[in-house]
Amino acid sequence: MKGKNTQENRTRSHQRLIRFNDEENDYINAKVEASPFNNFQNFARILLITGEVHFTDYSELKRLNFEVNRIGNNINQLAKLAHEFQEISPADIQQLQTQMADLTTLVSEQLKQVKKEERRL
Repeated sequence: MKGKNTQENRTRSHQRLIRFNDEENDYINAKVEASPFNNFQNFARILLITGEVHFTDYSELKRLNFEVNRIGNNINQLAKLAHEFQEISPADIQQLQTQMADLTTLVSEQLKQVKKEERRL
């Protein structure tokens, strides 16, 4: 019964079967991994319907995310030193750490959102 209910609830009820040899399968798996899609079904569906799959280079956004995290680590080290020598007020340190956390969250969420939107195409 469970399988029947699943079939009735599907928005895509038509299935297509395709076979590949090992070399073709490895090639296609590499293409799927490089794409914004998380599985072959989504990759193949978009490719067959639109005739193309757009690949977006996230390297700059990922690098930005990495650099923001490094800046956050540097701020934490500076906060530790400032606390030891009592040169900066704890409130200023807290404000700086909060702003850095907000920036980190903003960059990470933006990266996730861009990837999520691309997968919906």
